[in-house]
Amino acid sequence: MPTKPQASETAQLLEQEHRRQAALIAGDFTALDRILADDLIHVHGGGNVDDKAQYLGLLRTLFTFVAIERRNPDIRFLGDAALMTGEMTQTVRLNATGEVKTISAFGTQVWARRGGEWQQLLYQATEIVPPDPGA
Repeated sequence: MPTKPQASETAQLLEQEHRRQAALIAGDFTALDRILADDLIHVHGGGNVDDKAQYLGLLRTLFTFVAIERRNPDIRFLGDAALMTGEMTQTVRLNATGEVKTISAFGTQVWARRGGEWQQLLYQATEIVPPDPGA
């Protein structure tokens, strides 16, 4: 059952999420290696699933993060695990073409406290597509 978080726990987890975002934008693979769990499952908006090595490989070759905006995520603590959900906007540059894409998504993350630090175990983005006015 989810527990009511202490303000300090929430602040620590949000700070780790900010570090993750900053590392993605900076291409800081040393920081990402610490923040992302070795058993990470990363589900992209299109449904592709990567493990940690595959995801980091994509970041090195296919695209670069330009900006990430996370609006007031909901956080639920479950002992040494936490569920973070909420809307986000991500802007990426495709390395091959230089094309910039902005994606609105609903992000779901599972974090675990390991060795005193929060690590991301699961990330899933579900793209938010505006409703078709003709439907």
